[in-house]
Amino acid sequence: MRILKFIGVFLGTLILIFFIVFGFNLNALKTLYNNSGDLQEGQQWVSKATSLKGLTQYIGSNPQHATIVSQSVTNPDTTIAYGADKSRTMGTLSNLFLITTYGRLIENGQIDPNELIPLEKTDRFQLPYIDASHHDDAKSVLKNKDAVTNEGKVPLNELVQTAIIYNDLAISDFLYYKLGQKAINETFNLLDLQSTDHPLPFSGLYITLHSDLSNNTFDTHFEKLLALSEDEFRSKVLKNAERFKTDDDFNKRVTKLFEENQGLGIGFKERRNILTLFPKSTGEELSTLMVKLEQNELISTPVSKRVKDIMDWPYQEQGLNNDFKYYGALYDNRLGLLNGIDYGASVYSEEPFGQAVFFDSLQVAFWFHMSSNLMHQDYQQRLMWDPALREATLKEISK
Repeated sequence: MRILKFIGVFLGTLILIFFIVFGFNLNALKTLYNNSGDLQEGQQWVSKATSLKGLTQYIGSNPQHATIVSQSVTNPDTTIAYGADKSRTMGTLSNLFLITTYGRLIENGQIDPNELIPLEKTDRFQLPYIDASHHDDAKSVLKNKDAVTNEGKVPLNELVQTAIIYNDLAISDFLYYKLGQKAINETFNLLDLQSTDHPLPFSGLYITLHSDLSNNTFDTHFEKLLALSEDEFRSKVLKNAERFKTDDDFNKRVTKLFEENQGLGIGFKERRNILTLFPKSTGEELSTLMVKLEQNELISTPVSKRVKDIMDWPYQEQGLNNDFKYYGALYDNRLGLLNGIDYGASVYSEEPFGQAVFFDSLQVAFWFHMSSNLMHQDYQQRLMWDPALREATLKEISK
């Protein structure tokens, strides 16, 4: 009887979360029905991982889906390294390289953080149904805080900060082109990265992944993309992003296609699987960058401080001062993917950490369960201040 009650509560919660994410309309109901089979995937873990301790059991039993790297700056013996060298999809964690480039160019006098940018310029990069609500929320916040002038312009620094907080893909793409590939490549050279892919415009990624543009079924199109070399795929993405940015006819055609298909027009599992083509990195490399940032050695002290000023939004806005002396992070949450990179020190031990946590290619039902209460963020934050959670994690990953 208890199991039946749990299943009923779980399904009710799942349906509520679904409609909050996808909207209360007939199309959303149809989407839910069409993906009902996918929503069964991973349910066995939902009942087991109702707490962070339960989540550690999932981590230990599913190394293919998890990477946990938590490096202490002062005490290497306490480091947790699980799946540290496995390539994982970054998603919007790639914004780290945009804001690092942004900070570097400011320090070099090549860019003005107070430059006024027409807000409508960012709309050019927004694809219908691809995290469109994030872009709408970001613009609303900018307007509500009076950051938008009467002429519809926003200071660049406000635009960058808002993009990071709201994971706004359109503003990220605007910043990608504002900074330029040459400057981003130089940042990679300075960071001496060996296992991290260069960022790609999100508009170009999603356009390239849309099978209707190639007149193929999704499965055929996806297999062809998987067969491409890294350079070939990157070239295709950049070409599509550039056309979407500069070619009005192409922009209108793509926008109409995404409107009609409500995005990519594919199921939940397919939406998860396409993320394997996104730029990747490793927990080892990204956590090491967080350690460097913690020590103000991410390129330089001034650049590090500028990056920290952008990344410390959770500490400023989420009331974390009871547990943290300071804290900064970037997170992503898209179907099948939950990840984050962060730095900080707790008020209890004051031990500084740099971390990278990935939950990748998750089972659909389990992703809904974790994302519903941002469990990955809670887990990642508590790894820094909760010795019991660190001990539970080490116990599970050592089995």
